[in-house]
Amino acid sequence: MSQVRPPASPPDFDIRAQMPWLQRMLAVDAAEAAGDPVKALALVEGMLHGPDGRPWWRPQRVRRLRQLVALGDAAPGWAWGRWVVAQAAQPRPGRDTDAADVAIDVRGGRSTLWGMDPSDALAKVIDHDWVFRQLILHERGGLDHFLRRVAAPHLLDLASEVHSWVGAPLGAYELVSERADRIVWRDLGVGTTVETLNLGGASMMALGEAVVGRVVHAGEGSLFESAPLCVPLNVAHDVAARPADWLDALSRGCRGEAGRVLTELIAKANDFDLLFDLSSRMRRHLLQPVDPDLRSDSVGAGGNGVAYDVAVVLAALSGDLSLSGDDADHVWSDVDAVRPLAPLVSAALMEPETHAAIEPLLLTSDAPAISRLADALVSPADVFCRQIGDQLTSAA
Repeated sequence: MSQVRPPASPPDFDIRAQMPWLQRMLAVDAAEAAGDPVKALALVEGMLHGPDGRPWWRPQRVRRLRQLVALGDAAPGWAWGRWVVAQAAQPRPGRDTDAADVAIDVRGGRSTLWGMDPSDALAKVIDHDWVFRQLILHERGGLDHFLRRVAAPHLLDLASEVHSWVGAPLGAYELVSERADRIVWRDLGVGTTVETLNLGGASMMALGEAVVGRVVHAGEGSLFESAPLCVPLNVAHDVAARPADWLDALSRGCRGEAGRVLTELIAKANDFDLLFDLSSRMRRHLLQPVDPDLRSDSVGAGGNGVAYDVAVVLAALSGDLSLSGDDADHVWSDVDAVRPLAPLVSAALMEPETHAAIEPLLLTSDAPAISRLADALVSPADVFCRQIGDQLTSAA
């Protein structure tokens, strides 16, 4: 089995010099487990950089906190549930030390690692690998442990249905159709249809393609507890036939005809965002703005992400994007139909930096367009949209 281990600490490593940051990390862990994103974010922003001057916190963690603070009481129950899942998936010393080795072995061994050095490669497994996340949360009982031993009563009240997510079976689902607010799948295990919230999980898929994942219930409907994984149909059917052997099915898939693509999807595609099922890197390749500086090749090089997201929202405000698709029922179920773009607009709007960047570009006369966009988007994107509208109105 492939092995990955962080390098030994250098001889001059001084744990005492690290103590302020380690103590702050434990304080943030405690605030999150208590269900207090405001306190957690204040602690994070009070010590953004480590002793070497580099960012100390994972960007995904900071984004989650900023989104929850911005939403406040308007955050839907499923968002709190996903926050619980994210906390349960965070690595903790001495826990499941072989999970990374198993995940790397599934996708093909050490040749699939990416990063600047062994320590960075391990961090990328922890942050992005789909198999590792599933192992930690479900196969090794990480979610159940967090709910029973770590999460405070207030956090459990916010995510009242998350207990039912423990033990949710891994299934395989074929894409049937897509609306602006819902995705329809066919459960390949039993043949029935399943609807999930449209959090962008189908935005890069064609009809008839498939994903594997765990569908769970929240008050607003059903969703995947974490972003689902797009897989070849033969792998999906293998998982549907023998769910308990899903690791073997993915391992065979990574060594099959589409193995290179599947390995990349497992290893690199996911940031496991709180409110959307595609990473910002992936979704920014799906819409190409007119401005060449904002196109995906430029965004991928870094530096233009906020400007890209603002451009997408402005295009939606001006009516240049088809938010609901182009057929009468607003259901994308035809290969030639226009895809509903509302999920991609929602994701751009919900990025924490978009709000501040777009406000100076809007006038009070834009308030009606903002109201129309809020009506076209589903929760919680509509909340972010109305916040912008309210600030415009109050400034008038």
